[in-house]
Amino acid sequence: MSDNIPTEVSAATNLPEEMVLIYDAPDQTTAELVCATLEASGITAVVAHTTEGQASGILPYLGLGWSRSVSVPASQVEEAHAVLQANMLPEAELIAEEEADPMTLEEAEARVRDM
Repeated sequence: MSDNIPTEVSAATNLPEEMVLIYDAPDQTTAELVCATLEASGITAVVAHTTEGQASGILPYLGLGWSRSVSVPASQVEEAHAVLQANMLPEAELIAEEEADPMTLEEAEARVRDM
């Protein structure tokens, strides 16, 4: 079976450039968000979909099957890592935000319904 990760064409040589996996997301939404973040910073990024077959169209709806790998051209790996590091909040900040707003999910949903 062939590898379905696309290649980018290098502007300098017009030859395909190797794509490098830089992030393996826990779900499809996160993979798309990481990809969009990188693209907003001017980095070419793709979410590689490696599932093939007749049922491949329904597998994402079941939470199965799709690769959630984000890849960038080899020449942009360091820049992509820097962008992702800059956009990730340290765990201490996440905990502080959670403690500052102790509202539960149920309370938030109720507040939205009451609007």
